[in-house]
Order: sequence, then C-alpha cells, then structure tokens
Amino acid sequence: MKKNLGVTDRIIRFVLMDIMMGLSLAGIEMPQYLANTAFMISFYLVVTLIAGYSPLYHLLGLNTRA
Repeated sequence: MKKNLGVTDRIIRFVLMDIMMGLSLAGIEMPQYLANTAFMISFYLVVTLIAGYSPLYHLLGLNTRA
C-alpha cells in the first residue's frame, strides 16, 4: 500500500474531519441519519489521514503526495 496523500491534502482532511465530527456529536437539531452519515464520513477521513492512503484516490488514479 503506497501512500498517496500529500501534506496539504492531510490538513484539509483533518479540518473536514473535525467539522464533520463536531456536527455529528454537537447535539444540534438534525435527523439521526445525517448525524450518522457525518460520523461515518469523519471516520473514513481519520483512517485515511492516519494511513496516508486513500482507496478512492487509488481507484481514480490520483496522487497528491509530491
């Protein structure tokens, strides 16, 4: 598994993960399915952030690592 996420991409993923996690756990009025979806997306982002590898980027042939 070759890393395909660059530093800028990882920073963007961290910010998005933080926003999504905040939305899902904030307790604001939103349907449960939206909160669950935001949590699942944030979980995907944190896993790819830690691993430095995105399966979606691999399928699309993208590489942001310089």
